[in-house]
Amino acid sequence: MLPTSTMPSPGRTAWPASSAVRDPRFMSTPAGEGTRTTSLGATSKDSESLPRGQLIRFAIAPVGITAMAFVNALYLFKYSTDVLLIAPGVMGVIYFIGRVWDAITDPLVGRLSDRTRSPLGRRRVWIFASIPATAGAFGMLWAPPGSLSTSALAFWIGTALLLFSTAQTMFMVPHFALGVEMSDAHHERTRIFGFRQLVGGAGLLLGMFSFFGLATAEDPRAFAPWMAIALPILAALAILAGIGRLRERTEFQDRGGETLVRAFWDVFRNPHARRLLLMYGIESFGPAASGILSVYVTQYVVKVPQQYYLIVLLLHVGPAFALAPLWTRLSRRIGKRRLWYRGTIVAAIAYTLHSFLAEGTFVFWCLISVVQGATSGLAQVVGPSLKADVIDWDELQSGERKEGAYMAAWTFMQKAAGGLCGIFVGFALQTVGFEPNVEQSETTQWTILALYGALPGAAYAVGAWLLSRFELDERTHQAVRAELEVRRRGSR
Repeated sequence: MLPTSTMPSPGRTAWPASSAVRDPRFMSTPAGEGTRTTSLGATSKDSESLPRGQLIRFAIAPVGITAMAFVNALYLFKYSTDVLLIAPGVMGVIYFIGRVWDAITDPLVGRLSDRTRSPLGRRRVWIFASIPATAGAFGMLWAPPGSLSTSALAFWIGTALLLFSTAQTMFMVPHFALGVEMSDAHHERTRIFGFRQLVGGAGLLLGMFSFFGLATAEDPRAFAPWMAIALPILAALAILAGIGRLRERTEFQDRGGETLVRAFWDVFRNPHARRLLLMYGIESFGPAASGILSVYVTQYVVKVPQQYYLIVLLLHVGPAFALAPLWTRLSRRIGKRRLWYRGTIVAAIAYTLHSFLAEGTFVFWCLISVVQGATSGLAQVVGPSLKADVIDWDELQSGERKEGAYMAAWTFMQKAAGGLCGIFVGFALQTVGFEPNVEQSETTQWTILALYGALPGAAYAVGAWLLSRFELDERTHQAVRAELEVRRRGSR
């Protein structure tokens, strides 16, 4: 056990100046004894595995939401500038306002999810409520009234984007929190999110087919309403099929923290969370710019038909999801942090190579995409698993379970990066004289490539440096789990 001077009480306590995980006696604490099973089948030993059917049910739920979010991230900006004829700078402002809105809604949803009590559990009730919310907002985005003026249309799209972002938060934050709660075991958590990544490939495929329909339609504005009906229906079916039969851990009820401010202060006061949040935000900034500009690169730099980008996407998506089992196995062998660190370095190199794209380099672009897909999938498998370990460290310090608050903070960082990129990219394109659907100047093409290649490469390089300084490894986490298990046995 921890020495008395460093062991927090089960209730609310002040965090020790010298954290427990740095205490040399704590670092040598052996892993906990015994196996604890919960209503979700969660265990505290890595030798115990959750049933595969349970993992698939958890993993299938986000398929429809992923498809909708993917289409929005990939094509909404260009659709708005080239089809709806909204100025790039205006779209940048809309994206920025959306992220300011997220600064309010993400923490609020995370906090409310942690504190919710209902017969459905504190997570599932929010996930089910997201079904009509996402359907309505997605319909607004892609099927706006045709009679609106350009200024009214911009206001409509901005409002719809705020609503969709909120609805997405209502699903994503509780769903990630539910995954964290499914197991206490260090490597089993990687397996949980590995399944989520593997099955989630179906969502990106749906999003890709939707993009193909939009990109090849003679009248994209006539095609979009059909997509706005089909994807929400698929999302609802996936959520009901996946989450309907999962049950939550009742022992985590009423342990979400006393106040909103204090719950999130704990998140930012946690040294492991702080470093991971900063790394996640910086790393997300670059790829967000890359995502917005992909279709611009297709049409204006590489100069191939937009449907060719489907090939690039397929070569990205394939490794991103097919390699999920490999990352799960490798994380056991070399450690989650070390594996993610190496993948981030490779990603920095791959994104930087985008800067050399030009007309006639389509094959080169495809090769880069394969590498990027592999590193992206690695981050999606290992990242949430590391976040779960950080939440355990917080529980040791505070006696509370705040998965919702932590996942809200990470979700906000990701969306904030996207918002900052939106306004940055929008004004950058407008400043260099971008004009839709015409040949672009050399300055505009170089600007697109700098934002598409050099910026993400630099962001990943900084992220790798931050990740190299992350200290919550497997041995430390096992000691945290052992102490929490002792505390729980003592409270029975």
